[in-house]
Amino acid sequence: MRSLFPILAAIVFASFFPAVPAQAQLLVYDLKLEKTGRSVNYTFFRGGFLVVDTAASTFGSVIVLSDPNTFNFYQAVNLVAGTYNTILDYSGRNHAVLFGATSGTSSSSDNAALQVLGDITSNRNVGGEMRANIAQKLRGYLLASGAEVRPSVGNGTTGNSTNATFEYGFAGFSQATASYQSDLTKRVNNAELDSAAALTLLESLLSGGGIPSPTPTPSPTPSPTPSTVTLDGF
Repeated sequence: MRSLFPILAAIVFASFFPAVPAQAQLLVYDLKLEKTGRSVNYTFFRGGFLVVDTAASTFGSVIVLSDPNTFNFYQAVNLVAGTYNTILDYSGRNHAVLFGATSGTSSSSDNAALQVLGDITSNRNVGGEMRANIAQKLRGYLLASGAEVRPSVGNGTTGNSTNATFEYGFAGFSQATASYQSDLTKRVNNAELDSAAALTLLESLLSGGGIPSPTPTPSPTPSPTPSTVTLDGF
């Protein structure tokens, strides 16, 4: 009969030395957005940061937007968030793929989606003694749209002469490029931050650079901005 000593030893070891949760292994990317193709009122998506949690196969974001009338910049946290995956092509080359979407912050009609992908070209130290397979650049597209905000029953009445705040709708596409940021990656991993804490750090860095938070609604408004507008026929 096999000895029970190895099993008993494992039980004793586990009781005195409980497993330590694995530290999140994060990758930080700088995101650049450039408008392309057909668009309507689509002038305010600028860029930001992506934070990839390789252990959880997820990513979050801090997107920088600008008001199309005042040209003031502001932050949108997790405007897009989603999955991180690696896939092999038929030749055996490995690729990283990020896909994420959101339903918006103020209206169920606001939405955005991001997909970027790139070749995994190196294995690097990402902080402490951790190493990860890295895609230096990921390229793809962001698309976003939001409908005009019109009066609704919740605003009082939908009869003639209803007063309501009015916002333009928008729709468009951006070419997206995510570039790996080694220094920021090591900073968040050396501090043993999780994804949420890393996003908070990036928010603070943007705020320190004059891009404020909390997030206004990413929907352009007319200029000059009216407080109310009368919509006849609604």
